[in-house]
Amino acid sequence: MKVGTNPLSLLAQRRLGQVVNRQEEENIKLSSGDRIYRAAFDPAGLAISEGMRARTVSNQQAQRNVNDGISLLQVAEGTLSVLHDIGGRLKELAMQAANDTVGPHERMIANKEFSNLKQEIQRLTSSTKYNGNHVINGKGSVYDIQIGIGNNSKEDRISYDLQSVLASSNNFGLNNVDITTKEGARTSFSSIDKMIGEVSSSRAKLGSAMNRMDSALHSLQIHDENTQASRSKIRDADIAAEASNRAKDDIIKSATLDMLKLVNKSPERVARLLS
Repeated sequence: MKVGTNPLSLLAQRRLGQVVNRQEEENIKLSSGDRIYRAAFDPAGLAISEGMRARTVSNQQAQRNVNDGISLLQVAEGTLSVLHDIGGRLKELAMQAANDTVGPHERMIANKEFSNLKQEIQRLTSSTKYNGNHVINGKGSVYDIQIGIGNNSKEDRISYDLQSVLASSNNFGLNNVDITTKEGARTSFSSIDKMIGEVSSSRAKLGSAMNRMDSALHSLQIHDENTQASRSKIRDADIAAEASNRAKDDIIKSATLDMLKLVNKSPERVARLLS
């Protein structure tokens, strides 16, 4: 029996400190949902998970880039849809003017609408823009869509030259076409059909491009899901396990406090012995 040192009390105090530290970590994990709230909790896991987090936010920006690219193509395709409608109307007017049931006066009236529609075609092809850049014809129509997080031109970017989508030089050859005469109306058929065919081909190109964008977006979404799932396994706290550990440490803490009370009374037995 000793009074100078109480080894059992020191042991209980050390064990109590360990339990309190563990409970502090458990409280942090339970309240934050983060298994690695501090780097000291798991240095290697922190480094790996932070790299994954950087890839995740970059991937999400890539998805937004693809959506913006789809919006760009939709603007161009919307204009081409209007050009299709105009082409149909031009052919309708030309067919009307080519018929002998109409006279020169009626052809002149039809040609006014025909001329206005030709001007609208020219205006649309030169004025359709996205964020200030031409998207059908003209300079500045080459777009690079960044779909990857690297700098590989083949793997991380999709490039489109929208200037080559629609060959609308000389306004599809319609500038010198009119339907004021029966012969002129019949001659215009080939130019109008060529214009409609060119617009159809261009819409098909844009449709294929949008399908490619959709495939790229789907791939990015799957990659993002898998990356976040992998990061979750490293970084997220297992709430059930942490709650179980907390309950266990509560029991250990209670038992340790009882032991500490008991061993701290040991010197009293020495005093009773001496008395």
